[in-house]
Amino acid sequence: MIRVAIAGSGRIVPQMLEAMQTVPGYEVVAICGRSREKASRFGIPDVYTDYAQMLARPDIDFVYIALPNSLHFEAAKQALLAGRNVLCEKPFTSTVAQAEELFALAAERGLWIFEAISNIHLPNFRKVQELLPQIGPVRLVHADYDEHFPRYDQYLGGMHIPVFTHEYEGGALRDINIYCLHIILALYGRPDKVFYASNACGPNAVGTSGAATLVYDSGLVAVCTASMDSEGPHGFYFQGERGALRVYGLPNFFTKVELLLPGAAPQVFELNRYEHRLCHQLEDYRDIYERGDRAAAQRLQEQTLLITDTLVRCEASETR
Repeated sequence: MIRVAIAGSGRIVPQMLEAMQTVPGYEVVAICGRSREKASRFGIPDVYTDYAQMLARPDIDFVYIALPNSLHFEAAKQALLAGRNVLCEKPFTSTVAQAEELFALAAERGLWIFEAISNIHLPNFRKVQELLPQIGPVRLVHADYDEHFPRYDQYLGGMHIPVFTHEYEGGALRDINIYCLHIILALYGRPDKVFYASNACGPNAVGTSGAATLVYDSGLVAVCTASMDSEGPHGFYFQGERGALRVYGLPNFFTKVELLLPGAAPQVFELNRYEHRLCHQLEDYRDIYERGDRAAAQRLQEQTLLITDTLVRCEASETR
């Protein structure tokens, strides 16, 4: 049984708690938040407001970092220094240097650290990997995560919401377009060129929607759009020279895959075994940890370094 302590009490916590209660092998034993009242609402046995005190517990196997984006690095580092394994919410860190430091620290101490990212662990994504050769060389990919966030209107009204602040590195790129980017990078690797353009419609100029264009010299262009301020399409569309693949649902759900070949009836695949989108990743982390599979962990670390590098490149190229 993997005993987990949670750092943070935001909106992702009840989702991850439900997933950990669904997937065998996890037990959530403690939570730490700035507000004891807020952290107590999840029914977790032990509640802390002192992070160091929680980390000092000898019975914790993993700390799940569920804090605002800009706080991930320091919280994860503190957990590793306390001898705890880490599952850190996406985006993993602000910079590649920070990610490399955490991975080096974990290796030095014989610990495990993972980025919590759901979609690259889904069976439907693995089916896409399997099917792509059938559609020939892929020339265009459209990836879309477009949703009018309920909290967007509160943000426009002046409410301080971490996901809409520069202080906590919020905005559409790091919060939701990361799902689109993770898939493209997992399939095709590091792009040769990256361009990003965003809209900043609120009072503090945080990018609430935008488009990232990833260009590969092999002859592929992927356009990843994400919005927190407006509704739009969801999913992926892969255009190949001999056919197409369509993925339905939000990019962090990957609910259905459709293979479209000329002259043939569409083939539909729905292979995700859990309804909850966070469960499959927890199975993978549990299995890697229990097997002691350092090679699998290294592959995930390389993916995390790649997405971190790409986010930084997008931000450096940003235009408005």
